[in-house]
Amino acid sequence: MQKQTSKEKKELNFGHKYLFGIGDLGFNWMTNIETYYFSYFLTNVAMFPLALVSIISTVGSTIDALLSWTYGIVLNKMKPLKWGRYRSILVVLPWLVPFLYLFQFKAFGNGTAAAVIVIVGTVTSHIAWNFPYVANMAMVNVAAADAEQRNALSSVRGMWTYIARCTYSYVGPALVAFCASRLGEANGYAAAAFILGCVMAAGYFAHFVMFKGYEETGAEEIARMEREAAAKKEQNGGSAKKVGLVAAIAANPQILGVLGSYCLYMMNSFCYSAFAVYYGDYVAQSASFTMIYLFLANITAVAGSIVCKRVAKRFSGKGAYQLAFLVIAVMYGLAYIVRFNPTMVIVCTTVAGFFTAFVTVMVVPMLSNCAIYSEYKTGVNCTGTIMGFINIPIKVAVVTRGILISAVLAVTGFSATIAVEDATQSVKNGIAAGFTIIPAILVLLGLLAVTFGYHLTDDKIAEYSAEIAKKRG
Repeated sequence: MQKQTSKEKKELNFGHKYLFGIGDLGFNWMTNIETYYFSYFLTNVAMFPLALVSIISTVGSTIDALLSWTYGIVLNKMKPLKWGRYRSILVVLPWLVPFLYLFQFKAFGNGTAAAVIVIVGTVTSHIAWNFPYVANMAMVNVAAADAEQRNALSSVRGMWTYIARCTYSYVGPALVAFCASRLGEANGYAAAAFILGCVMAAGYFAHFVMFKGYEETGAEEIARMEREAAAKKEQNGGSAKKVGLVAAIAANPQILGVLGSYCLYMMNSFCYSAFAVYYGDYVAQSASFTMIYLFLANITAVAGSIVCKRVAKRFSGKGAYQLAFLVIAVMYGLAYIVRFNPTMVIVCTTVAGFFTAFVTVMVVPMLSNCAIYSEYKTGVNCTGTIMGFINIPIKVAVVTRGILISAVLAVTGFSATIAVEDATQSVKNGIAAGFTIIPAILVLLGLLAVTFGYHLTDDKIAEYSAEIAKKRG
């Protein structure tokens, strides 16, 4: 019987094609508790002084941002665990999250000691969930045999992500209200955070189960690395020349094209999301505008996440990604032209919402391609590191969001003391520009970044993958 020397790629099954991503549904539900309720909890429930609220928020978010790029590196550097380098993380760490996350929403008074507990709960829970988040994306590259499979896995993951965004407005508030009614408001937010943390962990456990046999076990990877090191040592006349992660990444400038474009996309996303509220109040003058806009954009994004894999099969992942950037820019440009017709604005943004899914879905297989290219060039597998870099554009966009929004409002002459009905035409035009034109410009810049900064093709990646598999024996 011939000994298997490397993990052979297998066909995707029913679970991969339709259920991969339920962990991301739970992840989005869970993190939205923080997005929508953390500030309210600190001020209105825990009753922390405003100065202390600012310290808690700033310290927690700063540490989170500083650590954002390290998770993939740690995954690549650490010794692989029993069930595999990435798959093991899906079962080991997520179950810690609910117990850490609840302390982010548990106030033992409103003094300094209580603030420290909240900060520790914030930082530790984020660390515990960021590792499986990165490992989950890395499994797309590990399990997929080719570009079509990578696109299919990323597509269904994107579908569940947008389903989470559509349904959270019903799940989150209802769960918080239920927990508060049973346990009191002081404990309701911690209970909701704990419950949704468990939902996330259960979803990632489902991913762990469905990927059984798709990744090398820890023992198999260690044995393979020892064989490869011995072979390199023999080839180099007795010395094993090592290439570090930094060199492996530096050998692949394509990463900058993907991350640069995605950073600009995330800046666009935060910009139009924030200005949607201002547009609804000051231009559309409709209390329901934001709710309708977000719901329709996310519903069409669910459809877009399903369709994009077919578009990518026909035009390649990069082609689908570029098409999305182009259409989004055009739709937001048209939305500015019809800015005083809220119904037509919603039509334009809804069409754009369909194509936003293309960006969210395709960025993962494109980063996977970068990981394959790096390993082909250097012999170093840095999948976790490269997939972990997806956190950086998000953090950069968060930092620039406040600066960009404040600058636009200042230029327009906006003032919160001005009544909605008294807003000048200049203010309305400025808000409409912040909601449409500026996002369109950011997206066009992102299109240029990926067009000139990323040149990997599906055919080339197939060649590189075959060469890597051959070297692994």
